Amino acid sequence: MTFQQLEYIIAVDKSRHFVNAAAALGVTQSTLSMAISKLEQEIDVTIFDRSKHPIEPTPMGKRIIQQASVILHNSSQLLSMVQSERDQVQGQLLIGMTPSVAPVLFPRFGRFIKASAPHLQAHIFERSSAQLISALQRSELDMIIINNSELKDSSLLEISLWTERFMVYAADGHALRNRENLRVEELLDGNIWTLRSFHDQYPQLTEVTHQDTMRQTFLETGSLQTLISAVDINGGFTLLPESYAACMTPQQRQGLHPVSSGKFFRTMSLVIRQDYMREGMLNVVIGAVKQIIPRQLLTPRIANYDRVKI
Repeated sequence: MTFQQLEYIIAVDKSRHFVNAAAALGVTQSTLSMAISKLEQEIDVTIFDRSKHPIEPTPMGKRIIQQASVILHNSSQLLSMVQSERDQVQGQLLIGMTPSVAPVLFPRFGRFIKASAPHLQAHIFERSSAQLISALQRSELDMIIINNSELKDSSLLEISLWTERFMVYAADGHALRNRENLRVEELLDGNIWTLRSFHDQYPQLTEVTHQDTMRQTFLETGSLQTLISAVDINGGFTLLPESYAACMTPQQRQGLHPVSSGKFFRTMSLVIRQDYMREGMLNVVIGAVKQIIPRQLLTPRIANYDRVKI
């Protein structure tokens, strides 16, 4: 069994076609087929059901392919560990972010990464927290940034990055537009715009958004920016994370106010696998976050230390 054979079965699983997989790998179809057949003979398992069109892995084949991904991921980390010892951070960074974080981090993230690690290629994926956690568990991503309350897998390691309040954003002329330190009770009667993929993640927000007294307009999928536009055009208000102020105009930020509640906040965390070794790359990412997120929101560990150790 070789790393090359493991790369071959993963490529075939992705394309579900021997010819396309061979082309993507830059080898002939016969070379690819022979290598996979040799692996199947060696372990006495049929990995792919070739009678299906497109082909698909057998039940045992699926488990083998999943383990192959983990093995290749760990082997790449071993090489990265050696590079890190030489103070070289290079190669690929596969990082995932939730839709409420990506608009804040992504526009400037690449620039800060390139400045501190010019030989590092960053690939950023915007997905739901559940999708990101699943991809991290399968070693398809190096690290993810999610709300820490959604992390239920104790086998993953979490580094808290920043804590932020949920803010009310009210339309120009709305009664809440110029109010400071709003109480939750003041939000329970009005026209609220909500994004279910975001607001329904947080019980402290659903206490407001799901009140019978609210006149609600739900957006099933979309972005927080869409909600801001809806508020600006139609009136009413919505609830946004504090860091999202960076995505708003100075005039819009005038309508953004905190809520006086000890539970109206969230903590965003960087999550990695326990077998993650690339400490240098980890600190490049944390360094970029520190340059984007306001210092007053950063957790003490992140704000006060130049380097995080794992």
